[in-house]
Amino acid sequence: MPTQSRITRDKSHTQMPTPPRRWTDYAKGIGPGLLVSMAWMGAGDLVDSSVAGANYGYSLMWALGLALLSRFFFTSAIAKYGLCNSVGDETIIEGFGAVWKKLPLVIGTLALISGFILQTYMVAMVGNALHHLFRGFGGSTWGPFLWSVFAAAIGWLVLTRPKAYSILEIIARIKVSILVIVFLYAAIKSQPKPGDIVHGLAFSAPPDTGAFATLLVAAAIIGAVGGSAGNLMYPEFIRDKGWKGPEFLRMQRIDLLSGVIAVVVVNLSIWIVGAEVLRPAGIKIATLDDLSQMMSLALGPIGPWLLWLGLMMTAFCSCTTYARGYTRIFFTGIHHAFPSRKNADIPTDRTLGFRVVQLGLMLCIPTLFALPVFPDVVAMTVAGSATAGILAPVIIVGTLIVTNDKRRMLPGYANKWWENVILLIVGGIGLWAAYGLITGLF
Repeated sequence: MPTQSRITRDKSHTQMPTPPRRWTDYAKGIGPGLLVSMAWMGAGDLVDSSVAGANYGYSLMWALGLALLSRFFFTSAIAKYGLCNSVGDETIIEGFGAVWKKLPLVIGTLALISGFILQTYMVAMVGNALHHLFRGFGGSTWGPFLWSVFAAAIGWLVLTRPKAYSILEIIARIKVSILVIVFLYAAIKSQPKPGDIVHGLAFSAPPDTGAFATLLVAAAIIGAVGGSAGNLMYPEFIRDKGWKGPEFLRMQRIDLLSGVIAVVVVNLSIWIVGAEVLRPAGIKIATLDDLSQMMSLALGPIGPWLLWLGLMMTAFCSCTTYARGYTRIFFTGIHHAFPSRKNADIPTDRTLGFRVVQLGLMLCIPTLFALPVFPDVVAMTVAGSATAGILAPVIIVGTLIVTNDKRRMLPGYANKWWENVILLIVGGIGLWAAYGLITGLF
């Protein structure tokens, strides 16, 4: 039987969506996958791909390919549980309680910590981008911080609107349009050699001659793009969309695939620009100004302006989505870790506790990291992105357990053998990313 909390949330939907039947229904339904993929593809992706392309050419491109495949299959398995379980669980976080009753609390808390680390450089990235777009207004010392405060204020307005999710979806659509046009055009202008790209996808490994250790950069790529706690935002956005039941499973897969394709196009494009423009010139990526120089060499005087526009949209979309998504994961975890709360409503963006965490911890406090005393956002981006993959092995093991449990899954929807093979491979990638993080940092 559904709990009272589910009944209450169901009443909040004025019109429940119907399962799609025509291709136009699928096209119109795309939303949660685009939103979460645009959040995944934060400024970390752009910086990490540029760092790897400039320092190592195409040698680490295989890590990006593995991460993108991992993310699609892993996140699809997470979403499948929410849509196809037989016990009334709305998200897989609730299902993790069957593995260990306090596991939702552990995952929710660690996910919030990971999200906070990501926010510390994401908000700063918005401020830096706006500072450059407006030609250094505010001064070189305090200008980025002041613009970060301004961006946080706009984010506050977005997140406190009654239709915050719909607004975030619109922002994501604008972001993907800008990024695809800007960076795909820059990649084409760079005139890449197809043979070099194929070689880069063949597991080639360069020596540690770049600005960052090879394993740290590879772990950052997988942490930013591959299996991380950020994947748990997707079922929360599916709830916002109102999708319920296995009849939405095909819609979910098409929705997620559309977002992953957008990530592929943008990430490979910015990687190609770094490999073709900066590497031959011997230029390393160490600051945001190096990224600006890269786009200037690729596109001329308009290149830096397009870069800052893309970075601004990227970081703003990500930081607002993180503030909502990671806060939802945190409160969902707390709610399902304590049986005494089963009949209570899960806190939403209309409750005081949720707003304190979402707006205070996940939006306002990270703004302080834009102060001049903190390191350049590129260094924070690589280290922060790498930490995003730490939770992946734990979440993958839990996902394997609950999606194979025929007592919890609807008939015919438990994992097939080939799905388990893929998830085990994804789990290995997550462990490798964690290993790369530890050894690279030390």
